[in-house]
Amino acid sequence: MQGNLSHISLNDILMLATSGKKSGVLKLSRGKESVEVYLLDGSIIHATCPIGDGEKALLYPVTWGEGNFALLPNGVPPSTTIKKSSAEILDEVKAMSREWENILEVIPSGKTVFRIADLGEEQNGPVTVPHVGWRVLSKIDSGRSVQEIAEALRIPYAYTAKVIFNLHKSGLVEIVAPSSRPGADLVPTHILGQVVTLLTEVMGPMASLVVRDQIEALGEAQERFPESKLDDLIGQVSKEINDGKLRQRFEESVYHEISNFKKF
Repeated sequence: MQGNLSHISLNDILMLATSGKKSGVLKLSRGKESVEVYLLDGSIIHATCPIGDGEKALLYPVTWGEGNFALLPNGVPPSTTIKKSSAEILDEVKAMSREWENILEVIPSGKTVFRIADLGEEQNGPVTVPHVGWRVLSKIDSGRSVQEIAEALRIPYAYTAKVIFNLHKSGLVEIVAPSSRPGADLVPTHILGQVVTLLTEVMGPMASLVVRDQIEALGEAQERFPESKLDDLIGQVSKEINDGKLRQRFEESVYHEISNFKKF
């Protein structure tokens, strides 16, 4: 049995292997990441991934969406690290996969950064946080992304995201906007200056005012303008050019100018 995770889910693969009473090692890989799951007569007895062994290794590839897998008949585990029944494990993997769509609405990528929320006086009563939640909270205000927190705590990304999702739902943490992060990628002022220069060629001396106004309309400042909004800025500025040919000329010139910058 082999294939790609884009065609069959991890849960279905494990279900086929356990219901078929398979023995051997299920190898999953995505780029440089790899996971091995050992089975004996349909029972999952050991799993290993880049952050450790045991049950957490089974949750490691839940978020993959793609990647290769192969079930090989030969494979002896170095130890038995999983005590739960296959049915319990399948339920956990299935539940995590089902929850993942909701989690993605709040945490669209591993680069998402959170901070501890200001609860204010309206927060009444005790707040219950599981032990792993406190571990995650201890890393939240460090400016780390969700992926970086998972790596620091050696917890599967899927599980870390789930914990943060629940903390967010409880109002304990909030998302940090990309443009307000200390480490957010900013556009060098000379790049914005080049945008003004190219716009001046097709619009005249009003160009600098147009760029300034559009930066403010995006809620940003020229000296700390985030790279994530550069395309939006160019799009809005282009709309101020009435002549279609001049607009096209500006867009071609400005995108050529910033293409090298955006590669990094």
